[in-house]
Formats: sequence, structure tokens, C-alpha cells
Amino acid sequence: MDKEELLGKELSNLYAISKQVNNFFNGSKIGFLNERRKTMLEEYLKLSCKYENDIAESLRHINVNPGNTTDSIVQEITENLQEILSESGIKKDSKQLSYMMSLNRLISYHVANIENIGFLLNEVELKNAS
Repeated sequence: MDKEELLGKELSNLYAISKQVNNFFNGSKIGFLNERRKTMLEEYLKLSCKYENDIAESLRHINVNPGNTTDSIVQEITENLQEILSESGIKKDSKQLSYMMSLNRLISYHVANIENIGFLLNEVELKNAS
């Protein structure tokens, strides 16, 4: 596998992450979060939606079809978020904290994927410049 193929795989993975995040949070019940946390989540989702659209276009440009690609780590984290949402009988503060810690894991994973793509793009550009 060359660097361009690896880049296509990473872009497909970023597309899957964004798509899964957007699907999970679409209509998600976040009323228990305080306003600051809701705003933070809303801003993250705006970026995630933008990435989904931008990456879909990039994938079309390089003739890569991500198909039904899913990311198992995102699946695990969103399942955990859903479990937190479903729990009853826990204090609101504890629920917010648990939810935000899982959300932080999700965002960090998403950011790590974006950083990997930046690293790969730099490598591909260096190769093409040689």
C-alpha cells in the first residue's frame, strides 16, 4: 500500500467517524447538559457535519467510495454515551460528568484522525516534491 492509498483509507475513516457522530447526535437528548456544554457540543457537531460533507467530496475527487465504512471505536463510545443517556436514578451532575468524559474521548479520537490526515498529506506532498 502506498501513501496515497493510505490517505484514502484515512479519509474514509474520517468520513465514517463524522457520519457516525452526526447520526448519533441527530435528535439526541442533551437537555440534561448545562448551556455551556450544550453550546460546546453544538459547535463540535457543526464541524463534524462540515467534515462529513468536505471529506465526501474529497473521496469522490480521488475515486474512493467509503461505502458503509464504520469505526468500531466510535461505535463503542457512542454506545457508552447512549448507555449514560438511558441510565436513570443517577444525579444530574454525575450524568453530565460521565457524558462529558465520554464525549471528550470521542472528540479526541476524531481530532487524532484529523491530525493523522495532516501528517499523511505532508508526507504525500514531500514525496511529490521529490
